[in-house]
Amino acid sequence: MTLLLMGVGLIVALLLAWLGRVILLLLFAAIVVAVLLTAVVEWLGGRFKLGRRFSFPLILCVASGLVGLTVWLSGPSVIAQFADLQTDLPRAAHQLVGRVNGYGWGRWLMVQWSGYSQLSSNVSSALTRIGGIVLSTATVLSGLVLVGFLGIYLAAEPEVYFAYVERVTPSAYRTKLNACAAAAVRNLRWWVLSQMLSMAAVGAFVTVGLWMLGVPLAGTLGMMAALLTFIPNIGPILSVVPAALLAVAISPMKGLLTVLLFLAVHFLEGNVITPLLERRIVRLPPALTMTAQLLLAVIAGPLGLALAAPFAAAALGVFDVIIPIEDGDQVEGHRKG
Repeated sequence: MTLLLMGVGLIVALLLAWLGRVILLLLFAAIVVAVLLTAVVEWLGGRFKLGRRFSFPLILCVASGLVGLTVWLSGPSVIAQFADLQTDLPRAAHQLVGRVNGYGWGRWLMVQWSGYSQLSSNVSSALTRIGGIVLSTATVLSGLVLVGFLGIYLAAEPEVYFAYVERVTPSAYRTKLNACAAAAVRNLRWWVLSQMLSMAAVGAFVTVGLWMLGVPLAGTLGMMAALLTFIPNIGPILSVVPAALLAVAISPMKGLLTVLLFLAVHFLEGNVITPLLERRIVRLPPALTMTAQLLLAVIAGPLGLALAAPFAAAALGVFDVIIPIEDGDQVEGHRKG
């Protein structure tokens, strides 16, 4: 009877988790925000000998002031540039299809594709929807505000909320629970910090590079490249598409230079910038990251895709506690590294 009740309870729990998967991922996003805030607060407290009671409000005030000042100074121009991007991308897609159709090999390629007559309209429609997602921000902003406030609440009193998790955990497993939580938070903290620095570097390099190449909307495209860097593997590929389309609309050579610029920036980010950061930064195996991205994308769509990498980082921390690395394997791994 006990096993039957446990089985029914497990099935009900899995069903509820499936129905509320988006809410659970938003909660995880809030945990990521809380981990980042806690890391900054602890660094500030240790650097300037400030207690948490003073450092946490100080961080919130400074962050709120910077966000408010940025929105006030750059908000209208950023919105205008995104509006221009929404109209320029479909136009660039039309020009690209027309340019390809002007070559013999291009016409042959179009003929081989049975649906070539609808290519331009389909690409334009897809890019317009992408722009609409960016601009119709009611749902996105609501989710970001919810995640932001929830992350602040979690960062303000993390021990209070974790105490509830401890209460529902049998006493025999609480030590293991604490170790898993500490490892997951440690991995998340270093992964998020490294991604923030990488995002800033990629955004700056892409913006300057596109401006030097004369590609329009360089600032907006650099911002998109920075944000998409948060999504490993797939984000860099997505970020190059709008920039390359706008550049190709000017000239094929400029389009090629734009693609080479993105390749160079992400090569520097992966092989120079990231290795120069702290040694404790978590480096996720690419195959593991892509597997997590595919699974969570199927389960929860774009939200799952965006949160797959931090989820994999936290899961690796838990896995290291549950199945620790043997001393011999660890030494051998360091030798190979």
